[in-house]
Amino acid sequence: MTTHRLFPLAVLLLASCTGTDKADSGAADTDAAEESDADADTDADTDFDGVARTVAGTITWNVDFNATAEADGAEDCAYTRTYFGVEDNSAPWLCPGCDAVFLADAEITEGREACFDVVSTSDPADTEWLGYGGGVWYRGSGAWLSERGPATEADGVITVEQVVDEADSGGDYAFDIRGALTLGEQPGDPLAGWTPAETYACGWPKADPAAYEGDYVAAVGATLPDGVFHDVCEDAVRLHDFAGTYLVVEISAMDCPPCQDAASEEEAFIASMAEEGIAVHVVTMLAPSLSNTAGTPTTDELQEWIDAFDLASPVLADRVWGLSVYGQYAGDDYGYPTFFVVAPDLEIIDINVGFGSYDTFADVIRADAE
Repeated sequence: MTTHRLFPLAVLLLASCTGTDKADSGAADTDAAEESDADADTDADTDFDGVARTVAGTITWNVDFNATAEADGAEDCAYTRTYFGVEDNSAPWLCPGCDAVFLADAEITEGREACFDVVSTSDPADTEWLGYGGGVWYRGSGAWLSERGPATEADGVITVEQVVDEADSGGDYAFDIRGALTLGEQPGDPLAGWTPAETYACGWPKADPAAYEGDYVAAVGATLPDGVFHDVCEDAVRLHDFAGTYLVVEISAMDCPPCQDAASEEEAFIASMAEEGIAVHVVTMLAPSLSNTAGTPTTDELQEWIDAFDLASPVLADRVWGLSVYGQYAGDDYGYPTFFVVAPDLEIIDINVGFGSYDTFADVIRADAE
């Protein structure tokens, strides 16, 4: 089987960033100037008849240099980010442990030159994901949110903290991070517009199964994690609407040669299974490139992929779903393409990394259908 792998998995995430921010590396994250869905407008839709929660406040990174750095002239310093975020629970796989996730505008309002630029090699991101749940706060920029430290909520204020030692900071300094975010609300949509269409303009099936309440880890024997993604008709398409037939979910990138090989054989596989009386859908979850696996392809890029391989099957714009539900758990065993073979009841019956032919998937489906 041919697979395009990127080792270690961190490369999958950092490859789509413009640079590495030492100031927030390791346990504190990288401040990637990465643009995925995080470049979406954080203003609430005031025409929406609903309410979205908001957060507003500041978090300060106190930098403590070690004795060696201080002997070389470094001085302890601090920088502060100011945040305003609107609830966006449209991609729960980014933070399964969160009670709420916010897409936030972020700006360094104090200490940019005197502190941040001293310990960072890249520009700060101007949008970030923030979340909290279970007494923990989470933060991310473009990919899944990572756990940061304790969070306490009282009287509508979330108090957060995190301590990062030198080993985790990636430098000759440690961080003491503290802040407070005030909760509010405003007219808006907590799903940020990611509600499936009543019918799909591209003609996809609409099973309308019950709301998904499972976790967001893809494993054989588990239910396929659900999600909503744009298609070439610009509809928001729910993955679980393909329930009722066998499903092969292919996690692909546009410049991945084995992904292209799989796409070129996709329609013939579907037709051959139909001749055997077995209905199969192949759904492609597409990333723009191997250097931007956490990115989201445009409608034009979806059309380019469809035209290149004469596809009649769904091609959906991945929103870090593949990396989140499988890549971060599989680690170095993850690669492009990765396939989930799914039964009509949405149970994952096989996972394959790499592509040789569709014969393997056909055998799995036939065995399950017996």
